[in-house]
Amino acid sequence: MTDILARLRAETCTEHEADEQELGLVDETLTLARYRRRLEQFWGFYAPLGARFETGGGSGGGEAMIGRHRKRVWLETDLRALGVPRPEALPHCRHLPDLPDCAAMLGCSYVLEGATLGGQIISRHLAARLGILAESGGRFFHGYGDRTADMWKTFTAHVRSFDESAGKEDDIVAAAVVTFRSLRSWCGERLVAP
Repeated sequence: MTDILARLRAETCTEHEADEQELGLVDETLTLARYRRRLEQFWGFYAPLGARFETGGGSGGGEAMIGRHRKRVWLETDLRALGVPRPEALPHCRHLPDLPDCAAMLGCSYVLEGATLGGQIISRHLAARLGILAESGGRFFHGYGDRTADMWKTFTAHVRSFDESAGKEDDIVAAAVVTFRSLRSWCGERLVAP
């Protein structure tokens, strides 16, 4: 039997790389204005997606995305620190992944929690390139801080245990792929060069 996490890594690798390229958050050319626009886009993606987690997937499904509420709060905090007075008024992505069940939520969460893990690299780049720290507009990418690796281990254990009991490997992988594509499409459409 193939390990679900190995399969997720292998089958989403191209999508992951394409998203990193599109977002450009560790580029040497990253400016404060571009960073702020990326956070606005993330808000427009995470806020409505969080609402889907709250209403979808049946019993216990919303638990699949660790820290879903905190991430919206972190984005709001960062946006306000960067001069966006009303983040809730920003446009929302209308082409979000469907989350009909726990398997889809886990696939989507794989992307979002993986981004939190990768956010540790982005956080260091923001500090070095723009002087942005967790307290000054970098809270979202700071993630769980020193607990990020432990939170990732907890999440991946949940994915493995769910997959073993439900036999939903294909659904989990498909949802992860769709989430990568949805985020990339949203961010590609919305960013205008400075």
